[in-house]
Amino acid sequence: MSVDDVARIKTQLLESNPLLEAFGNATTLRNDNSSRFGKYMEMQFSRVGTPIGGRITNYLLEKSRVVGRAQGERSFHVFYQMLAGLAEGDLREWRITRDPSTFSYLAQSGMYKVATINDEKDYKGVVRAMGLLGIAAKDQTVLWRVLAAILHLGNIQFAEDGASSSTGQPSVRVKDDKVLQNVAHCLACQPKALATALTSRSISTGTSRRVSTINVPLDSVQAVYSRDALAKSLYERLFQWIVTKVNTNIQCPDPDVQRPLVIGILDIYGFEIFERNSFEQLNINYCNEKLQQLFIELTLKSEQEEYVREGIKWEEIKYFNNKPICDLIEKKPIGIIALLDEACLMAKSTDTTFLDQISHNFKANPHYQSYQSTNDRSLGDTSFRLKHYAGDVTYDVAGFLDKNKDTLFVDLIAAMQTSPLPMMGEMFPEVRSADNKKRPETAGTQFRTAVNALIATLLSCSPHYIRCIKSNDKKQAGVIDDARVRHQVRYLGLLENVRVRRAGFANRQTYERFLQRYKLSVPSTWPAWRGPPKSGCEAILAHFKVPPAEFRLGKTKVFIRNPNTLFMFEETRGRDLPRIATLIQKIYRGYVVRSRWQERKAAIRIQNFYRKHKFRRYFVQLNKAFQLIKSDPQWGKTVKWPVHPSLLGHGVTLLHKVHNTWRAVQMVKQLGPDADEVRQKVLAQDIFGGRKPWDLRRRYEADYLEKPSNPYHQKYVQAMQRLFSTYGDTEVLFAEYVVKINARDKIEKRGIVVTNANIYKHDPKNYKVKKIGIPLVDVMGLSLSPYRDTFMLIHLRPPLRDLLIDLGANGHESFSEMATILYNTVFKLTGRQIPVNIVSQITYNNGRPKNQDFTLTFQEDPKVQASTFKNVKSHVNCILYPPK
Repeated sequence: MSVDDVARIKTQLLESNPLLEAFGNATTLRNDNSSRFGKYMEMQFSRVGTPIGGRITNYLLEKSRVVGRAQGERSFHVFYQMLAGLAEGDLREWRITRDPSTFSYLAQSGMYKVATINDEKDYKGVVRAMGLLGIAAKDQTVLWRVLAAILHLGNIQFAEDGASSSTGQPSVRVKDDKVLQNVAHCLACQPKALATALTSRSISTGTSRRVSTINVPLDSVQAVYSRDALAKSLYERLFQWIVTKVNTNIQCPDPDVQRPLVIGILDIYGFEIFERNSFEQLNINYCNEKLQQLFIELTLKSEQEEYVREGIKWEEIKYFNNKPICDLIEKKPIGIIALLDEACLMAKSTDTTFLDQISHNFKANPHYQSYQSTNDRSLGDTSFRLKHYAGDVTYDVAGFLDKNKDTLFVDLIAAMQTSPLPMMGEMFPEVRSADNKKRPETAGTQFRTAVNALIATLLSCSPHYIRCIKSNDKKQAGVIDDARVRHQVRYLGLLENVRVRRAGFANRQTYERFLQRYKLSVPSTWPAWRGPPKSGCEAILAHFKVPPAEFRLGKTKVFIRNPNTLFMFEETRGRDLPRIATLIQKIYRGYVVRSRWQERKAAIRIQNFYRKHKFRRYFVQLNKAFQLIKSDPQWGKTVKWPVHPSLLGHGVTLLHKVHNTWRAVQMVKQLGPDADEVRQKVLAQDIFGGRKPWDLRRRYEADYLEKPSNPYHQKYVQAMQRLFSTYGDTEVLFAEYVVKINARDKIEKRGIVVTNANIYKHDPKNYKVKKIGIPLVDVMGLSLSPYRDTFMLIHLRPPLRDLLIDLGANGHESFSEMATILYNTVFKLTGRQIPVNIVSQITYNNGRPKNQDFTLTFQEDPKVQASTFKNVKSHVNCILYPPK
């Protein structure tokens, strides 16, 4: 269920109370808001404790209050609320006034206003409750119409109309047709049919095709009875319609909920003793007798029987057992209700003959008294007295038979069925077939059945009692009538209950439950007691040094006399629970951690075995794949590696590198004299691959100036001999003609020689060394562009100026060869890897004054055939290079 459904059901359960109180409560001499019906409300809860629905069962609505009541009392609240709260337009529509005294049914008792009740405010609450409980606005309108019709019914008077022409019996007619029209207007029925039903009745004789109907006129007394019967029936059926509608709306909306948890609240009338007690009081007091019997069975009797059953020494406490009075009223076939039903079946029976019959049957019963059986003239000729548990009550049998028959003539039902209002159709269903001779249940039998069903329901629950003590009969606060309070305490059986409780034991528990609950507080019973539960309970009692007078050990239970002893057990248990809970948590957490660790260890061990197996299998497969690698011309280049386990990914990558390195070594070994050149080109690829175009196919010949093709070959050889003897260099690593950009941004052709220690610049004609050589240890880095030019900038350690040269002056690029020579030689001399920068714009120091930075840019120019230096402006130079 959604949160909205739960909130709606909560609201409806709460709002059902003021609605039912409006229609079922009234002001009596002793109570301004007395319940004149019994109500059992079941509140249904889900397994998590949220309300999910409910159901209401009503018992014995005092419908006779509609047509009459004692002086100083009021009819049901809703009549006065309607007159006070209805809008003026509705009052005119239903032809009623706000003055209750204008209605005979309300004027009988002379009580209209109650100081503690605000009828207009309560009317608004009733309307709000009906809306929340799903009663549609159109049904609310019909509801007010029916109530208005009941008030108009009470104003119908009858006049003698002479003897009937068909039967010769006296007949009556409605004295004021206007009042009749008002009733018919409110009920939307036919006035003529209503008038006929009120003043006569139809009697059917025979069966099937031989059935015939006789129309019998009513005298004035019978007509008044017929009118009042219709008013009572209308109100009772309206009340039952409201209860049904409420149940429809508060029932659990979820059909999937199985066996919901139920809390039932029984709110029923209390014991009643009035100046004149009639059939309604007999039923009410009978219901209270049954509830008192249940109370006795569940408390006094059951408790004392438990002591005897458990073998506890016990002196029985006497209490009033009301089972005989319940049997007197309800027993079959000889009981007051059964004899009343029998009298209702006999045509010649009267209230007096009924009294004679029960007096004859119960004259020897100690709980029954009448004038016929006792000659006690205080009882009167039409009364009998029952000795109830709450006291003696005298009942007047006048009207008993009529009230028990609860007869509503078929003609009246048929008249109501002429109404087109759907709600009236629900209140008055189809009339019984004339062939149906089954005896209808009387009001007494219906009530007895309902009460027994209620008792069965209560027995299936765990009942708890709330006893209401009325302090006085004057409806005054702060006033205690000692005699009234003592009487209620006595007839509610509270004295006997207290005596049993005081003489008995406040608490009793089975040995198993007592031991389970309190064993944690005693070292000898915690954590587990190995012996019988009874011995464990004795050990607990001994540990707490409970005096023998404070407990008894029965056959299956331990009985604790004083509540303080139980409180002591509970307080000790409450103090020990955190310690025990902590201990249990510690042990459980340790167990969980150990279990998880053992599981993890097992998993790791399994994983290790499995991984070793996978690794071993992989290396076996790898060894098999590379078994003939040494004889392979390509040294395993085309060998397909087996699929490796994912955990070996990094290791396999390293194996690939090892294999590639070994394969490269094998390939280099086969190179012979070209091995150094290949290594140099591999380094060039590492430096320039993907960064700058260079010529991989050109052979690296190192010393190009020593070749015979050089016209100044002889001069170059002599110059190198002088240089080696002068500066101590031992080897020429690279020599080539280049174009050098001097400090004045002028182009100069020079021979560049890289030895094992220095860089020398020579005049290309006489090979005279220009200045002194540049130590290779002062080379700080190289810069080149990412384009097709052949310029290279050698960054030198300050204060030396950077060296900008074009290594493509001889028709091929030589920057890759010289760069790798410089890279390797500087690393050998210093252990430092010089950076090789590939950038589109270079900043360098090659001007005057010294340490002045220049900017070198690069630009593609289709007009040039080779890389060309161009001075753009001061301190900005540009290299033009041809397109591809």
